[in-house]
Amino acid sequence: MFRKYSIASFTIVSINIIYYLFICAQSGNFLTKIVQGPGYDLLVAYGAKENGLIASGQMQRLFFPIFMHVNLVHLLVNMFGLWSIGRIFEMIAGHRNLFILYLVAGITGNFCSFALLQNLSVGASGSLFGLLLCLFIIQKYEERLSKQFKRPTQGMQFGRVLLVNLVLNIIFGFSIPIFDWAAHLGGSLAGILFGFALTTRHKWNLKFILSSANSMQLKKKFFERHRIYYVGIILLNILFSMAFFNIKKYQIIYGKAIESAAENKNMVMSYEDLPQYEDILVSQNEETNPENMQNDAIFLHENGYFFAALNLYEVLYTLSKEGFGSEQFSSDSNKVLLKAAIELAKQDRITIATMKKYNQKKIYNKKNITEICAKPAALYMTLGFFQISGKLYECAYALNLGNDEYALKGIESFHLAEDTQGINQILSMINIADKK
Repeated sequence: MFRKYSIASFTIVSINIIYYLFICAQSGNFLTKIVQGPGYDLLVAYGAKENGLIASGQMQRLFFPIFMHVNLVHLLVNMFGLWSIGRIFEMIAGHRNLFILYLVAGITGNFCSFALLQNLSVGASGSLFGLLLCLFIIQKYEERLSKQFKRPTQGMQFGRVLLVNLVLNIIFGFSIPIFDWAAHLGGSLAGILFGFALTTRHKWNLKFILSSANSMQLKKKFFERHRIYYVGIILLNILFSMAFFNIKKYQIIYGKAIESAAENKNMVMSYEDLPQYEDILVSQNEETNPENMQNDAIFLHENGYFFAALNLYEVLYTLSKEGFGSEQFSSDSNKVLLKAAIELAKQDRITIATMKKYNQKKIYNKKNITEICAKPAALYMTLGFFQISGKLYECAYALNLGNDEYALKGIESFHLAEDTQGINQILSMINIADKK
C-alpha cells in the first residue's frame, strides 16, 4: 500500500545515508568511520550545530545537522523511524508536506537547541519528532471525525508505531554523547502546529462540503484559520532566535577555535618526537631555546606575572624531563629548581635567590612582553606539539587578555591535544576578561 507513497521518504532517507558516507569518506579509515562515526572534528567541519559558530554568522548550521549523524547506530535508528513514519505521513499528507515538515521541524529544533543547549549536536531526530507529533494530531482529529460521523476509525495502529519510535529515540538518545533534548522539543512543537494547520484546513473544507442548510453561513473562527499555525511556527523560530542576544564571547571564540582545529591538517606530535626538531627549537631559534625560555619565565615570575610564569615553567619542566635542550637545562638540579618555581608561582610568591642567579636579565617593554610566550607558541604549534603550544598560548593570553587570537589558538591547540582542562581554563579567562 505504501509503495506509491514513499517517494519523499526514500529521498530523505537516501540524502541522510549519502551525506553520512560522504563525511566518513573524508577520513583515512573509511570502513572504521562508517561504524564508529566520522568523529567530532569532521562533524564540526561539515555543518554540526555549534552555538558560537552560528552566532558568528554560519546560519547553515541550523540546516545541515538534520542530515548528519554521530555513528552508524544513530543513523540506522533515525532512518528506521523516518522510513516507518515518513511513509504513513506521506500517504496522508502528501510528498510536499513531508519535505516541508522535515525541514521546518528540523530547523525549528536546531533553533530551540541553539536557544537552550550549548552542546554541539547533529541528527534527524528533531525532524522525526516533528513527524511523530504531527501524525499524533492527525490521528486524534481522525478519531474525532470517525466518532462524529459514526464511521470506523482508520487509525492504522498509529499509536503503536508512534510509541515504538518515540521510546526508541529517547532510549538511544540518552546513550550517546550528543543527545539533544532541545532539538526534540523544538521539532515536536513545530510538528504539533503543522498538524493543527493540516487538520484545520481539512476540517473547514469538510464542514463546508457536508453542511447542508447552513454551509454558506459558516464563518471561520480565528483558530480555524490554518494559516495562523504557520504563523505560529514562524513566531516560535523568532522566539528561539532571540538567543543570539545572549550568546557569550567565549562561545564564539570556542566555536571558531574548534572549527579551525577541525580544518588543521597537522599531525599531532608526541614528546618522543622532540629530538628530531632539536636543531630548530634549540639552535636556530632563540625564542624556543629552553634556557632562554627559562630566563624569560623567571623574569615574568619576578615581575608578578605568576600565572603566565606558571604555564611557562610547566612547559619547561616537561621539556627538562624529556631530556630536551642542553645538559645544564635537563640536569637533575634544574628539574628541582623548576619544580620549586612551579610551587612558588602557584602560591603567587616571588622566586628564590638561587633562581635569580640563574637569570640573565633582559629588558622588556609592554608591547613585546607577550612575545615571551607567543613566539615559541606559534612555532611549537606549526610543528604539531599542541600540548606545549596550548600552554604557551595560555601564557600569552594571560599576559594580554585583550588579544582574543591567543585565546583562540590556545583552545585550538588544547582541542587537538585532547586536553579538556586546558580548554576550560582558557574559557574561564575569556569569561573573566569579558566581564571586566
